[in-house]
Amino acid sequence: MAGDTEIEIARKLFAAWSSGDADAPGEFLTEDAVLYDIVAGTPKEGWPAIREFFGQTLKLSQGLVLAPQEFWINESGLALTWVMSAVAGEMFGPEASGKSWRSEGMSTLEFRGDKVCREVDYHHGPNVLRSLGLA
Repeated sequence: MAGDTEIEIARKLFAAWSSGDADAPGEFLTEDAVLYDIVAGTPKEGWPAIREFFGQTLKLSQGLVLAPQEFWINESGLALTWVMSAVAGEMFGPEASGKSWRSEGMSTLEFRGDKVCREVDYHHGPNVLRSLGLA
């Protein structure tokens, strides 16, 4: 697969993560895909587990956006940097609820055909708290 094709699929996947629709990323992932968000811990294996995790994530903040920044291609896929932002929900406490937050991170995506079979997200969880003035 050419690098441009992988980047286009990654852009579409991250647009799906940013759509507010818990089902949207499914079309870009293999049924047995693995999502490993290092802040959340245990890898989520298979689309049903990923969808459940993502659905819960959408409930924590409003207007979640994962905006890709730069891409690097390798033999199994690509790496990309991104900026994640949203509006804090009640779980962050009354002093942060309704405030915007942002955090920068990086992901690696491995492909099988024209779908992502493994995504690993690297970011520092306390960045969200810092951007809300809570850390």
